[in-house]
Amino acid sequence: MKKDYMQEFAKAVDDGVHLNNAADWSGTQESLELLELGRALAGQDYSKAHKAAVLAKVQSRTQHKQEAQQMKIKTQWKRPAMVMASLLVAGALSVSLVKPSYAQELLGRVLQSINLGNIIVHEMDTAEMPDFPKELEGKLFDKDGNVITADSKKVDEIYNAAGEQIVNFEGDQLITKSEQEQRDKEAAERIVAVKSRAELDQYAMFKVKLPEYLPEGFAFDRGEFYKSEDGVNGKYLDLFFSSEHKGQDLKMHFRYSDKETAYEMSFDGKVEPVKLNGVDAVMMDDRNLDWEADGVLYNIVSHGLDRAEVLKIAESLR
Repeated sequence: MKKDYMQEFAKAVDDGVHLNNAADWSGTQESLELLELGRALAGQDYSKAHKAAVLAKVQSRTQHKQEAQQMKIKTQWKRPAMVMASLLVAGALSVSLVKPSYAQELLGRVLQSINLGNIIVHEMDTAEMPDFPKELEGKLFDKDGNVITADSKKVDEIYNAAGEQIVNFEGDQLITKSEQEQRDKEAAERIVAVKSRAELDQYAMFKVKLPEYLPEGFAFDRGEFYKSEDGVNGKYLDLFFSSEHKGQDLKMHFRYSDKETAYEMSFDGKVEPVKLNGVDAVMMDDRNLDWEADGVLYNIVSHGLDRAEVLKIAESLR
């Protein structure tokens, strides 16, 4: 019986049923629980910018609260496959191995979810850490060659058995520093950097809005698109702003809004709904904002700016 509803759930995920309205779901209670899990975790992944926090979480449950940070994907090409966020860096886990009780445990960590249509944000409870991923037992070491376990103290760097530093994970594959550097080099070759408003409008599939207000010392630096064999992908745009002040940073990420570019994220800090020019938005830790307007998905990531400044910047995007 368990095998039957696990197979049913696996097929439902493949068909994208977990992304539909919950009212349209049908099946056993166990299947419905797993579909809810799939909906809560669909599309989650961990961007390179937050790998250090992810690695730290694997090592120490006691320090989870201090290491809690936003973890979200900003994929340039497609919505990523569903991964088991509870395993953190362990990678994708076959859905046939997921038990209903485990699904319920994970769902219990979601304090609230805010659905903005093509953007969904989950606030996660960080009071308890999941067990150390069995898939990584005996594979991670500190700089002195000691095996890292759930009881290990926090370390700054993680290595494989060959002594190579691990800086990233892809599924169950450990990515070394040298491998990541090569990947970064290849990714950099796909970047198309532009400076002028005319170039932004030339490549983007949507009307690009630049902020009319920026805090003192900030200025627009550049926009970045990504190219493939088919040319420049106009669905995605990153905006970077320079700052004269140390410790202050501002970046924006725009997407043409459709099913391909839709995304979800989990956040271990404060999550709250806000209004921007009459539009629903979600704010995280008083410094990050996500919302959708006029067919575009907007994301602002800032450091060193207060809540009022971030909201003022967002509201000036007209």
